[in-house]
Amino acid sequence: MSTELTGKPVKLKLSYASVQPITPLAEGFTKLHPNVTFDLIETPFADYQTSLKLAMSSNDSPDIVQYSPAPMRAIVPAGLVLPLDDYAKAYGWRDQVSPSLLGILTSNKDATQYGTGNLYALPGAVQMVGVFYNKAVTEAAGITDEPKSLAEFEDDLATVKAKGVTPLAVPALATGGFQLWGALSNVMADPKVFSSWVYGEPGATLLNDPGFEKAAATVKKWADSGYMAKGVSAVADPDAITELTSGQRGYFLSGNWNAKELSEKLGDDLGFFPLPGETADQPALATGSGFPYSISAKSKNKDVAAAFLNYIISEKAAQGVYDGGFIPIQPIDGDPDKVKGEFVGAYKAVVDGGGITPFANWATSSIIDPLTAGIQGVISGNKTPKAFIQSLQADWESKR
Repeated sequence: MSTELTGKPVKLKLSYASVQPITPLAEGFTKLHPNVTFDLIETPFADYQTSLKLAMSSNDSPDIVQYSPAPMRAIVPAGLVLPLDDYAKAYGWRDQVSPSLLGILTSNKDATQYGTGNLYALPGAVQMVGVFYNKAVTEAAGITDEPKSLAEFEDDLATVKAKGVTPLAVPALATGGFQLWGALSNVMADPKVFSSWVYGEPGATLLNDPGFEKAAATVKKWADSGYMAKGVSAVADPDAITELTSGQRGYFLSGNWNAKELSEKLGDDLGFFPLPGETADQPALATGSGFPYSISAKSKNKDVAAAFLNYIISEKAAQGVYDGGFIPIQPIDGDPDKVKGEFVGAYKAVVDGGGITPFANWATSSIIDPLTAGIQGVISGNKTPKAFIQSLQADWESKR
């Protein structure tokens, strides 16, 4: 193990899921070290989740992969991902990155519990879920202020609907449906219970906190109220972006990985706020994490890959990440762009308030199926909110 970067030509093979800040990070590193170039391999998110272990098991494994906690449940025990603790000590990474971002990137050797054990990844940027809105739509409905509580947000949804516009874009074909449930769970249930469940702490359960079922019931109520279009289970992320930017919808709950495209299409008409709490004084809270990257245990360029990870958390990488529409790990100098500044401000409010909660699909290697199909069933009325929560808990317990 060395922190000295070779001067010989090296091409790092890097695998990641779609819509990442990886391009500016790779380009920035190559600009500093022209002998290091990248072979970037993009895979759609759903396929990435199911194919990552196979890719890392092959003799042509990527040097670097986007860390995704769900498939890592199987990849870490198989010894396919490199523990980074020696590099972390040599580079001082734990002094440079917030513990709240590193927690989900640590794991015991069996990968049954996060927040403990070895470090397996570093974040290249911050991602956070919140509510994008089209100001042209909301202002036409007479809405001039962002909601301070969930009740005010529901009033705004009703106001937009009264003007003949379906308020919410919900891409429930993939992750959009359960991310809406997750955001509502953040404000209706105990976030500590949710985090302990995702982290895999022994005995964790969603069944004893009625907030999770209430969040699912709220998704159903909004569907029945006409706040989302019929057939949202067939709506994909690109469709939802089009719906919002074309003025067919007023709001879209999603992550800042869509910020650049939305900002380019809506300009000053794009707004963003974290989903508000049930009361105006409830601390801000949001689903989020870093965009993390790991080193393959099979990589022949581990020291170069570690040097790249050291770069992605540095001030030198921050401006490129910010220009790409993401929140960098280190702050940038100068006046922020208006919309990007809203993200930075919202992220600071969340960190200073209730904090960041993990994504639900990280809880087990198979949880994405009951999450996606389950919330589709809740929306259509084929599954009760209670049965949805029970199915999530059953999947979680089957992995212990």
